[in-house]
Amino acid sequence: MKRILLSLILLLVFVLSSHAQDKLIKRNGRILEGKVTEVGVKEIRYQTSQDPNSAKFVIRKAELERIEFANGEVFVISERASVKKEEPARRSYGTDYGRNILTISPFKALDSGPGLGFSYERLVGENQYIGIILPVAFIFKEYSVYSSSIDLSNHYYTNFYVSPGVKIYPFGQRKVTYAVGPNIMLGFNKDRDSRYVPTGTSGYYDYEERNSFRLGLIINNYLNFQITSKINLGLNGGLGMRYLDRASSSSNYYNDGMRVTGEFAFNFGFRF
Repeated sequence: MKRILLSLILLLVFVLSSHAQDKLIKRNGRILEGKVTEVGVKEIRYQTSQDPNSAKFVIRKAELERIEFANGEVFVISERASVKKEEPARRSYGTDYGRNILTISPFKALDSGPGLGFSYERLVGENQYIGIILPVAFIFKEYSVYSSSIDLSNHYYTNFYVSPGVKIYPFGQRKVTYAVGPNIMLGFNKDRDSRYVPTGTSGYYDYEERNSFRLGLIINNYLNFQITSKINLGLNGGLGMRYLDRASSSSNYYNDGMRVTGEFAFNFGFRF
């Protein structure tokens, strides 16, 4: 009788142990049951059946919080180790920086004179090799007014430029980045001509305002320094051609034709 009882106990222990399964606890709380067959550096392999020929499954180690083996052993997976392994790949492309850049140019110069500028840039693509940029500039054009009481008085027209363009980052996003790309230059200008009209022994100055529209293409080169993840400083300069310069006034109309043009700017940017 004792032998029969002992045999039954051993048989029960064998059956329970053969049906005991390992538990894979995911970081979202879900529990997977099965037999762990391999614990690799990045992956865990397991089966959901005791049959050696049953289907084998693979799960990324980073998805798991811990493994509870059937024998009572618990294997905790460190989250810190997985994060450290992923950081170098992310930073090599600069994807920890924001995709949007707002820039102010406290000094910006075009062929028509100095001024200031603003721009918005949106980086596109998984690795941020391409940027779509929309700069605007306000250029201050000086003109003179002659009067009998004041020999010479200087005034300024504020001219407006918008230059949509594309930036190509051949080396991706880094602490120091280089980019190159074309900008279409659209200018809306106002200017004033003065001429002296003699009248016998004296004379007077005649003034004529003229409005002009400019269209051109500039190839810009950009050099940016990422001071922090949010703040950057940069320079850009470029050369191109002004294909159209149509001016009109109350007395005449003309097109100045093709001319070499260019720009230079010092930039202060905020990235988010």
